[in-house]
Parts: sequence; structure tokens; C-alpha cells
Amino acid sequence: MAGGSAAELILFIAAIVIAASVAGTLTSEVDRVSDAISAKSLDVSAEIRADAEIVSDPGAPVYNRSGDENVTIHVRNTGVSDLPAESGTFDVLLDGEYQTDLTVSVVDGGDTWHRGDVVKLEFAAPDLPAGDHRLKLVVRGDEEVFRFRT
Repeated sequence: MAGGSAAELILFIAAIVIAASVAGTLTSEVDRVSDAISAKSLDVSAEIRADAEIVSDPGAPVYNRSGDENVTIHVRNTGVSDLPAESGTFDVLLDGEYQTDLTVSVVDGGDTWHRGDVVKLEFAAPDLPAGDHRLKLVVRGDEEVFRFRT
């Protein structure tokens, strides 16, 4: 009889050890999932705060307005946060080609692009052929597409 209770005690201890290790593994996995959800929610929150709309009229000339063979568009900050009015805030693709050397200026003046303010974006586009063109603007994850004709 003593041998039977010793075997039961060993099995009981083994079951407790296995249950504790399973519980520990589940707890650590739940913590990892929770951390991943928190990080993703912060990213989504930043994207929601940054929102922009292209307010230029596609029927009006946006190319070569000043005679310098450049593209000029106007963009309104419709998000809930202020953004810096600098070229690093924007990613611009014209007909699939990434544009550098953006000139950014707040229409009402200032260095900060406040909610409701409009900025003027200008960049050189020499020898842009006549026809239909597609401009893609990305502001902190928010994407806008603008089609115009030259």
C-alpha cells in the first residue's frame, strides 16, 4: 500500500509541475499578444491623427503655373494633430516616380501645419508629357490620389 501512495504522490507532483509550466507559457503568450495589440493601436492612433486631403482642382492647371515646369498642389490638414510643414512630412509619387526636393509652405504663413490649414506643395517636373497624370501623396500613412491633365 505504501508503494501505491508513493506512485500517486509522484504522479500528482508531475501533474502540478506540468500544469504550472503550461500556465506560465500561456501567461507569457498572452502578454506578448497584449503588447503587440498595444503597439499596433499606437500606430493606428498616429495614422488617424494624421489625415490630409488634396484640395487642388484637377480641372485647373497644376503644372507649369509659374512657368518653371513644376507641379503645384494644395493640401489641407484634416487630421486632429498639427504636423511640421516640411518636405519630410510628405511622400509624393508622380506617375509612379518618387519626387524629391519638395517645397512646402503654409498658405497662411508659419512653420506648423495646423488642423484646417492648407499647405502648398511644389516640385520640379521638367518635360512632363501632355496627357493624364496620377499623383499619389502619403502623409504619415494616409494616402491620397490626385489625377490631373496637362
